[in-house]
Amino acid sequence: MGAGVRILAGVQLSAPVPLRYVEQVTGHAIEEVRLTAFKSFHGAVLPLAPLTVLIGRNSSGKSNALDGLEVLSRLARGDDISEALESRRSAAGPVRGGLSGCVPHGSDRFSLGCTVGTESGPIAFDVTVQVEPEVRVIEERLTGPTGAGIKPLLVSGDPSRHPAHIDAAWHNGKPGPNPRAPFRNDRLITSQLALRVSGDSEGELHTIWAGATLLTALTGVFHLDPVPHLMRQYVPARDVHLRRTAENLSAAVRNVQRRDPVLFERLVDLLRGLADHDIKRLTVARSELDDVMLTLDEGGLGPTPAREMSDGMLRFLAITTSLLTGSTGLELGTAPSFGLDRSLTLVIEELENGLHPSQAAEVLQLVRTAATENATRVLITTHSPALLSALDGNDHQGVIVCSRHRTTSVSLLTRLTALDGYAKAMSAGPLGDVVTHGRLVREERGEEDYAEFDRLLGIG
Repeated sequence: MGAGVRILAGVQLSAPVPLRYVEQVTGHAIEEVRLTAFKSFHGAVLPLAPLTVLIGRNSSGKSNALDGLEVLSRLARGDDISEALESRRSAAGPVRGGLSGCVPHGSDRFSLGCTVGTESGPIAFDVTVQVEPEVRVIEERLTGPTGAGIKPLLVSGDPSRHPAHIDAAWHNGKPGPNPRAPFRNDRLITSQLALRVSGDSEGELHTIWAGATLLTALTGVFHLDPVPHLMRQYVPARDVHLRRTAENLSAAVRNVQRRDPVLFERLVDLLRGLADHDIKRLTVARSELDDVMLTLDEGGLGPTPAREMSDGMLRFLAITTSLLTGSTGLELGTAPSFGLDRSLTLVIEELENGLHPSQAAEVLQLVRTAATENATRVLITTHSPALLSALDGNDHQGVIVCSRHRTTSVSLLTRLTALDGYAKAMSAGPLGDVVTHGRLVREERGEEDYAEFDRLLGIG
């Protein structure tokens, strides 16, 4: 095998890097999230497509599934577990329910995992975190591609003699036992690999690269939760990366206007499609302190500053800006210093909030375009029949139905296309109509053939 550069993931290595890993510097996507034992889930898998639509009744577990991805993303930054999930100092605040809320009822721990796709094969990661009596990683495993196929690359062992440590062994590709050392147990072991593994063999390079790729993919998750009343104030012009709440929308849009006029005009055209009146221009007002605020020039209606814009228009601007700019326009936080490009996984709950049903198809097309042009994966939840009806047959592969088991109340995730009765139901019309009106094609065998389909989609 040929040799390449001697630096990988921002760490000076003592052995050459295999050429196939030097070439793989593009972003890699998260293909599935495993909710092994997390909140209301037990043994569930959330597959992620370029467009994933999570649907289901209220309290079925949709938000819990999104929280599983959020927890993995926060832990991937290498922070202390308690700080990552409960900190009120960060803009995102604590994860929903805090650290203790991640644990299923009757347990003292939670377990999560994910798989990241690469050209050489999947990278799989699983972790179990104990919350009581102290917060610590008690099990962690990383597998991924090597020159000899998919191998375990990192496997945790027993707790170390030191109460703050856990032992773990990593793949080095050499004969005999793999090297083993203590790692801190208050954060992910994988986040410590690059600093602890010397990289003096090809096997160790595989391990470092897989860990770096996993962390880079997970830190590319961005949960957009626009809060319109926060977008109505002047904000510093330099605050250009859109935040989770989109409170700095005016500065983010101004940055697009300055750096990419063509993209800015596309944003304005999309905004014109939203409004039922004439929009001449979208401009940015500036204060003496170089703070900025969006302003619409609505012709005869005069200027409308952000403080007077509707909730729907502000939400639409925030969502559109995030989709058009991709990872370069969002506040993703400090990237792991691995020299790998981050792909974006954009999470939006209730995409339709504040939008008229007639705009569902247009917003959905924008999501599809972003997934293609910006290599962005989009995960949304929705209750909108109009948006569901705008999905075509290809989109249905990415529709996941969240439900609760009737006797155990455990949350379940099922592909729409795998539900009994799917084919017959879709012959009755668009998905939104099926969900809203229950327009199913019945056979002589009776209503019970479709009862479960109806229940899971909230029909009847």
